[in-house]
Amino acid sequence: MKYSIKNTISTVLFVGITAFALTSCYETHYNHRYHHHTTDWYDRHHTPPPAGVDFNVDVR
Repeated sequence: MKYSIKNTISTVLFVGITAFALTSCYETHYNHRYHHHTTDWYDRHHTPPPAGVDFNVDVR
């Protein structure tokens, strides 16, 4: 009986964490933290990008 309760709780936690990781809420947080210095970001803040920054470079 203890095994089934423990298994159920771990499954619910796993599904909950996976659902959170796949939602747009997580993606928005990631983009806000790591990708905020883009052309649009500088345009919204009315500041020029730093010297030597070229947004036309293909990084792939």
